[in-house]
Amino acid sequence: MRLRDKVAVVTGASQGLGQHLAIELAKEGAQVVLAARTKERLDDVAASITASGGRAVVVATDLCEEESCRELIEVTRKQVGPVDILILNAGSATYGRLDELLTLAPLREAVQVNLFGAVMPTFYALGDLIERKGLIAYVTSGAGHLPMAGYLGYTTSKHAMNGFFEALRLELRPHGVDVLTINPGDMYSDDGAGRTVVGPDGHQYKVDLSVYRRHDIPRRSASHVARRCIDAIVQRRRDVDESPPVQKIGSKLRIFAPQFVDRRIAQKALTMRSAFDAIADDQHRRQHPEVRPDCPWCLRTPTPLG
Repeated sequence: MRLRDKVAVVTGASQGLGQHLAIELAKEGAQVVLAARTKERLDDVAASITASGGRAVVVATDLCEEESCRELIEVTRKQVGPVDILILNAGSATYGRLDELLTLAPLREAVQVNLFGAVMPTFYALGDLIERKGLIAYVTSGAGHLPMAGYLGYTTSKHAMNGFFEALRLELRPHGVDVLTINPGDMYSDDGAGRTVVGPDGHQYKVDLSVYRRHDIPRRSASHVARRCIDAIVQRRRDVDESPPVQKIGSKLRIFAPQFVDRRIAQKALTMRSAFDAIADDQHRRQHPEVRPDCPWCLRTPTPLG
């Protein structure tokens, strides 16, 4: 076991990548602290870990609240021990152009969860991480390296997240603390649980990313990405990049040919949006087949990107 007795805190551990990261950490001998809003789901993950001989503690946490983030780290210290590994996986998926938004709520939520939901646990765990020469791993996205038009709140929050942790990596280098950047690429849930996304109308939609739909894009399983991440944590690497080759090339090529790359980004974003919009349309048709003047989605007039 490569992480025997290390104390690892995982945010967003109730499903998806966070769940699989927690399970893989426990397999490597780490004592895992599971954090997310939904205690029932966390209890299920903890039961799975303990049934396999691992150790897990559940701490229901609202990462939008600073006091809740502080309590997460305090409970970890009291019940398990000081933090060796902090994995910041929790995130909010939003989509919508600025001219589609009915309010700024989706944008605020994306920044609050994706940026400050990672910053606040880091702030309160920092003393432990410096003392123990620990490791911070944060989950970013290709939308944090390239401007994903049509996903304004999400891409804004991920760019901010990258800026914070890239700077923090330099600040913590003298203390022997490593910062691991995880770009999981395009993922799907192994169990088909899907992902909740916030649309431009502010409503939440459940998207089953295990299903390949027309206009969608190839995806890797969350369990595959988790295994790659654990190896990187053990080796204390700088990054894990599971993004597709076209994204890697685009990030480098955009410096030299920005207009060409921007056109390609707009095309890909439009393709991805078509899958999300089709799901939202279907869910609205089930709620009410008729067009209603009080329904923001019914009244929207989307315009194409590019």
